[in-house]
This record gives sequence, C-alpha cells and structure tokens, in this order.
Amino acid sequence: MQKNEIHIGIERENHKLFDDLQKMDLLAQPITISMIKIQFTHERILGIKIKYRGMDGKTIVGQSSRKLKIFGVHFEKFKIDKNDCIKEIFGFASTSINQLGFRTYKGHQVTCGSPKGQTFSYQIPNHTFIAAKGSHEEFLEYLCFRVIPLTQEQITNLGIDTQINKQQSFQT
Repeated sequence: MQKNEIHIGIERENHKLFDDLQKMDLLAQPITISMIKIQFTHERILGIKIKYRGMDGKTIVGQSSRKLKIFGVHFEKFKIDKNDCIKEIFGFASTSINQLGFRTYKGHQVTCGSPKGQTFSYQIPNHTFIAAKGSHEEFLEYLCFRVIPLTQEQITNLGIDTQINKQQSFQT
C-alpha cells in the first residue's frame, strides 16, 4: 500500500483487476479527472470508468472495471469542468462497494448506489485524486485512488483559502 493512496473495500487478487496508473505517463502534469462513469444497481456499484485530462487538454480513458447492459442496471456520467477537480470521495462499502459519491472543489457532486454497510469519506485539503485501480467480479469490491497535491495555480483557480489550508497537512 502506497502512502499517497486511499483504499475502499477489500482487494482480491483472484478477481479481475484494473489499474490506470500506467496511462498517467501519457498526460502532461498536473492531471485531473474530467469524467466518471458509474455503473450501478439500487443495491451496489457494478463498475467505474474514468477519463483523465492533462494540463495541455489531452484526455485518455482509463480501464473499465465492468460494462453490462441488462435490465436494472443504471449508468451515471459525471462531467468535471476543466478548472475543477475531485475534493472528496464518499459512500458505503461492505463485501462490495454499495454506494459511491464524488464531490468537487466547486461543489458539484454525484452519488450512486445504496447507503448500506460501513460509511467512508476521503477528503484531503489541497489534494485531488487520480489513477484509479480496483478489483471486481460480479460487483466492484475494491477501489483505490492515488492522491496528489494541487498546484499553486489550481489552488488559485479554485479559490481555496490557502491561509486555512496551510495549517492542515496530508495525513494517512
């Protein structure tokens, strides 16, 4: 486990794995998430697919954790503006990830799934999340994001009060 990561659920090596980290080398730093597609039922999260944006505007799509088109399966597409990024990842998990939500620094958010299981919330001042990895079988059971600091330009563009945030530091 890396120090700059957040972990949701239980990683299972014998299940289907995905990892977007290698694709990050194809983008200019800093990298942000530009879109998240969540596949879910009313009970659980089935899959996630993330689109990343580099500083130069180039985008790439990460590996998909699942894609089924069957009755009772819903899809939610959450687009994130160019000058915004993920501030918080939250939801509920048990043996699978049951609910998954994302909130940006500008206050936009999406929540999918069911509030069952243990609650989780990850929010680290002056940081954002990139390079998802995880494991799935029938459902999304494990999800990890790498945590990176915001650049000074991003902090300024987001209008974050740096005096308050200077007192807080990244803690795992």
